[in-house]
Amino acid sequence: MQLPPAAVLATWPTPNYVDPVTRGNGVLIVNIICISIAFVVTLLRLYTRIFITMTAGTDDILIVISLVFSIAMVVITSVATEQWAYNRHMWDVPIDWLPTIEKLFLAFQIMFSWASTFTKISILWFCRRLLGVGKGLFTVWNWAFIGSMVFVTIDAILFTFITTFQCSPTKAFWEVDPQYPYSCLRDGDIVFAGSVINIFTDFLVTTLPMPLIWSLNLPTRQRLAVISIFALGIVVNVAGSVRTVYAWKSQLTTYDQTWEGWPVLIAASVEINLGLICSSAPALRPLVATFLPSALPSKSMRASSSRQSRSNKLWSSASRSRNSHMAINANPYQEGYENDRFEIMRTVEMATWSETRSENDDITIETESRAVSPEGAERKEWPLVSTSVESRQSLRLSKCGNESPSDDRHDRQ
Repeated sequence: MQLPPAAVLATWPTPNYVDPVTRGNGVLIVNIICISIAFVVTLLRLYTRIFITMTAGTDDILIVISLVFSIAMVVITSVATEQWAYNRHMWDVPIDWLPTIEKLFLAFQIMFSWASTFTKISILWFCRRLLGVGKGLFTVWNWAFIGSMVFVTIDAILFTFITTFQCSPTKAFWEVDPQYPYSCLRDGDIVFAGSVINIFTDFLVTTLPMPLIWSLNLPTRQRLAVISIFALGIVVNVAGSVRTVYAWKSQLTTYDQTWEGWPVLIAASVEINLGLICSSAPALRPLVATFLPSALPSKSMRASSSRQSRSNKLWSSASRSRNSHMAINANPYQEGYENDRFEIMRTVEMATWSETRSENDDITIETESRAVSPEGAERKEWPLVSTSVESRQSLRLSKCGNESPSDDRHDRQ
């Protein structure tokens, strides 16, 4: 760490280490509020995926990892402001505190980078679940999501490596005015460049799923509802832009980095935790359907949720089950046949797949063709349970009155 030039130091006022002017406890307050909301929303997401829809997947693991990095980040920034004077003017910070401040700032940058990265990968992985099994256009979408995940991962790795080893030797980054030979990259350039790339990846992850959602074979109102959930990420983009402005101001236009860099910590907390909240929002609809059915926008969804008053429970599943069976009478992969991924919207959590069954029952999807007996027409039918994207056919769940849920059949209409 190199001290400002002597000409700049000469303009600074006399240090006040006893009763200095500070920015207050804003970072601590914002951190507590944001991480608390993000923590609760993430827990609700996990509860929904594990116990209600039973569709926990890799994207949920990734969001938990992101939450861990977010918690580490807010702890670091809270300690930096409350214990190590990162809310004071630079001239009011004791010189022997500067090495610790620099170490905390380095750790903050790395924690922020990986919290943001795992949130983005979780969203992109979730979008891949929307693709199901398909060909043609959806293969292109699949590679687009994979490519985006690779890009944000490489970006995080490079940023971590460059930030950590920007000085040679590494300790020169935090030691004040080293007296041994050393060389360092300009820290402000690294932070600003990383912030700009982060804005781009935020925008990419926000907008990339929208054309895919619009292509789903759903009513326009439902498609707009799902897109609006993903569009919440625009708020994250705004927070990232604000953080970038303050990063530029604190790192490249002034030597008073502890004072001008204080808003960066607030913007970072808002950005990361909003990302956690927005990425978990699509998964919470079944939770609302279960406990607050009156909040659902359509009568059909409220009707499905009203089944909770009976002994059976509303379940929404995006994974294969073990006990009941499904008959699909057409081969969705034959040439010329449109992509027919079974019940794609179970993953979108829009309650288009709903079935009434006991808590211990599960459903197994069998893709082989199976003849449907004539008596199937006399079976008691449950509500519409399948919507295939870009498909001209749908599936309806039928159940004989004297059969158990493990004997379910699905007839092609």
